[in-house]
Amino acid sequence: MISGIMEINGQKIAKESIYRMFQRGQCDRDTSIFTDGPLSLGICVSKVPTLGTKLVFNKGKTLVIAFEGNIFNSQSVKDDAEFFLRSYERLGEDCVDQLNGSFAFAVWDKRKEKLILGRDRLGIESLYYFWDGKRLVFASSVKSILGVIPSKEINFDALHRYLLFNYNPGQDTFFKNINKIRPGHLLILENKNLFTKRYWYLSFSNLGEKNEDEYCEELLNLLRDSVKIRVDSAQQSGAFISGGMDSSSVVGLMSSVSDQTIRTFSFRCLGKSYDESNYARIVSQYYKTDHHEVTFNPEDVASIEEIVEHMDEPFCDIGIEVASYILGRLAEGKVNYVLTGDGGDELFAGHPVYIADRVANSFEKMPQFLKNSIIEGFQFLPDTDKKKNFLVKAKRFSYNYNFSRELLSNRWRIYYNSNELREICTEELLNIFEETNNPYKCVLEYNQEADGRDYLSRSLYGDYNTVVGFYLRRIALIRAFGIEGRFPMLDHRLIEFAATIPSKLKIKGFSDSKYILKKTMTGILPDEIVFRKDKLGHSVPMKNWMRDLEVVKKMMRDVLSEEAIKRRGYFNFQAVEQMIKQHLSKTHNHSHRLWALMVLELWLRKNFD
Repeated sequence: MISGIMEINGQKIAKESIYRMFQRGQCDRDTSIFTDGPLSLGICVSKVPTLGTKLVFNKGKTLVIAFEGNIFNSQSVKDDAEFFLRSYERLGEDCVDQLNGSFAFAVWDKRKEKLILGRDRLGIESLYYFWDGKRLVFASSVKSILGVIPSKEINFDALHRYLLFNYNPGQDTFFKNINKIRPGHLLILENKNLFTKRYWYLSFSNLGEKNEDEYCEELLNLLRDSVKIRVDSAQQSGAFISGGMDSSSVVGLMSSVSDQTIRTFSFRCLGKSYDESNYARIVSQYYKTDHHEVTFNPEDVASIEEIVEHMDEPFCDIGIEVASYILGRLAEGKVNYVLTGDGGDELFAGHPVYIADRVANSFEKMPQFLKNSIIEGFQFLPDTDKKKNFLVKAKRFSYNYNFSRELLSNRWRIYYNSNELREICTEELLNIFEETNNPYKCVLEYNQEADGRDYLSRSLYGDYNTVVGFYLRRIALIRAFGIEGRFPMLDHRLIEFAATIPSKLKIKGFSDSKYILKKTMTGILPDEIVFRKDKLGHSVPMKNWMRDLEVVKKMMRDVLSEEAIKRRGYFNFQAVEQMIKQHLSKTHNHSHRLWALMVLELWLRKNFD
């Protein structure tokens, strides 16, 4: 954990302030603190043994660096913090361009009277800050900052976005005046001025002119190296597998570079159309991994009360965050780090939202009266017990189709329209929302930065700036068990190369997604994985559990009780109760909304009550 304070007026900072930050951030292991007048900078060693956390200096202590993370292209120097120090001495702040890894850092360059904070390109490591014009407070966790600032207030902009997306895609946080340093950016304090500087931009404008075989050859080489540099033979390695293309590809390539038996982990949920564990077993048997499987039972849903304690902000994915936590618990003591396939959907356009965009593009060509009739008709379709079938897809499509096309793929990830928010929110909360920013502003601004020549390329750029961060925070939950997540498919070289691959090779024809990855991995992965047609994605039957199983229904009723809802004062109990009734009757699938309200309430109890 990194923590630091800089006073602009020159007031000296005592070490005790940093200790308070560590205590609030629940870090009480090895600490190291440097003070220099108005600056105090410290590190607290992470409970994750593979995550390097260190405070380093040059000889005259005119250069001090707090570093956390891993640099995967520093093989010649075993200590990543020392490697960063040497790189900064040679190149200054431009050294970040040379780094391949997951990292956060604070640099105090006394010679230039400059403080530089930064994160890796994708934001795998977190770094937050508070700034009031007089004082800069920064840390790896929000809770640490709360230990030394005057007060905490909820940021209703973030709450508004959470209701819409089930997480906050903005660079602010749920705490007013505490913000994230944006991935791929530096935050610089110089001459009493605080400003940001972008050091990485993902361009989709430079399309290649290779043939398919040439793309496959270069892609395979990059995939192999991205996996190879993240495998550490000195530590016990593992991988999370689902049986999909991304995680299976990681395990397949990992098996060729690791001199250990790979320990793999997967979860399963019992029930038709939700259990994909057979495919994970196929991968394990094919590569002879030491496989561990855990059943995600309805009783495990209660773990969310423990999980929210590890969240700097509330986020949820209809129980997948619980599944990640369960996998972390299963892997505890067996591995030091795991490789995952996160990022593959964005590399190769594998998520169903990209197909929905194509369907919408064709749908828009229909006469308006026909579109209206179809949209209205689909809305009256009943829900089913299955995760995916035509009825489920048609109803979801008809609901999200009317959101702005400018939101690109994020239009399919919205859970309330404005009328529905007016029904569920109290008048007081609605009045506050009226005074806040457009909740879609940050997403629209990301999308406007994109330089891709087609809709898919712009959507992928937007997703790297929104949902990828969401996935990373979910996987970060396993750090509670001393395990680091590593992400070869978020290697910036691989991302930059994939951005040059034409969209027609990512989605072949109308709906053959991940085409170029499947062609690349044919002959390396088992055919049952490459050519399967029934991929569900991460699957938890939360909607069915909420309806059918008393243990989940009781928890939902308790957390969203009339007393709890009225005490919070944000939502109308009658509207919440109506959603519950509609969900139980299968009139509508409100599981995402109800689960999001539950997670929000539990998180608020831990952080504001």
